Amino acid sequence: MVLYLIDGNSYFYRAFHAIRELSNSKGFPTNAIYGFTTMLLKIVREKKPDALAIVFDSPVPTERHRMYEAYKAHRPEMPDALKLQVPRIKEVIGAFNVPMFEMPGHEADDIICTLAKKAADQGSAVYIVTGDKDMMQAVSSSIKIYDPMKDSIIDEQYVRERFGIPPARMSEIMALTGDSADNIPGAKGIGEKRARELLLKAGSLDELLEHPEKIENERFRNMILESMENIKLSKTLAAIDSTLPVDLDIRDLVVREPNWPELLKLFTEFEFKSLVKLVPAEGYTPRGEYRTITSEGELLELLGKTGTKGH
Repeated sequence: MVLYLIDGNSYFYRAFHAIRELSNSKGFPTNAIYGFTTMLLKIVREKKPDALAIVFDSPVPTERHRMYEAYKAHRPEMPDALKLQVPRIKEVIGAFNVPMFEMPGHEADDIICTLAKKAADQGSAVYIVTGDKDMMQAVSSSIKIYDPMKDSIIDEQYVRERFGIPPARMSEIMALTGDSADNIPGAKGIGEKRARELLLKAGSLDELLEHPEKIENERFRNMILESMENIKLSKTLAAIDSTLPVDLDIRDLVVREPNWPELLKLFTEFEFKSLVKLVPAEGYTPRGEYRTITSEGELLELLGKTGTKGH
């Protein structure tokens, strides 16, 4: 069983910024909806997962926000045009019969990591669809990351070769370097290369913090000493929780036949002409040369031949 877990927030932000100024004739913005839908179809068509789920961030503050007020505080508020589209994106996902997960007070990363580990324990191969490097700490022999923008796979070997440590210790790297995307402070002046060198020599972050006097370079030793509290805080903020109370039976995530009538209704409302033509629905006859599509497999086959250009 191959499971793909999609970071929903990352996906709809990327879709929103990738396609500009798309709306239906009533003026309702549809760029994120269209981009998200085509990205989802691309995953199903090209990767052919046995199981699939999409995970969203909590709409309310998390423990990390309570712990550190500045956590993600620098991020701009979600654009109004995207706010309008998020509920409609979830309607499309529901019509595709793809399960969604969201837990108040918990970030998508923690939910994804919890689901990934539970699925791996049930014998599944798991691919986390995201471009966020903090998810590298979830990587294992059974769990990999698929970055759709780079069309690349991140596995254990990649993490070890790049950082010199196993994936489970990635929070130690981030504790030293910080993470500008999440406003995690880290140690001022310590970059990825230096963090790797310090951790390799010390053996672990705990050892480094307990015995900073062993750091030979005085400049870097002072950087660590001056940032002790920030480093400890950053490690806690960066560490992903994979123990959330989420029940999972991998069979519940198996890819199912979409609700074609509902998809037809939504695609018609959004005026996605290229997608409307691909939906089999009673009483709908596309113009010109056509054939009736009766399964998701036939739809995906046709998508592979026609592409998803336009809207």
